[in-house]
Amino acid sequence: MNSERGFTLLEVMIAITIFVVVATAISRTTSQSVDTILYLQDKTMASWVAENRLVEIQLNALPEVGQNTDVRQQMGREWLIRTQVENTPLANTRRITVSVADMQDREAFLISLVTIMGAHG
Repeated sequence: MNSERGFTLLEVMIAITIFVVVATAISRTTSQSVDTILYLQDKTMASWVAENRLVEIQLNALPEVGQNTDVRQQMGREWLIRTQVENTPLANTRRITVSVADMQDREAFLISLVTIMGAHG
């Protein structure tokens, strides 16, 4: 009589099923983490682009009321920058909103920064 015993086919199938479920969960979690990191990287880069645009505006005279959109190349990517200038209740002050989107997804603005600017001098 043979006293060695191996695993039955049913035991092997259950072990494989458990492994597949665990591996799928780990893969999904890792994928979500990578997506989050990439989104945060895009958002950070967009904030730098917006901050640069605000500094450019602040170095010049008080901007006219209105809205414009332009495309800039920064950090090896093209960015859509929408600048909106509005009057405020205070004389000679403007509310400036700069919104930035990646040109690959022009409809989804990653960030909007707002500042108040007064006339120089």
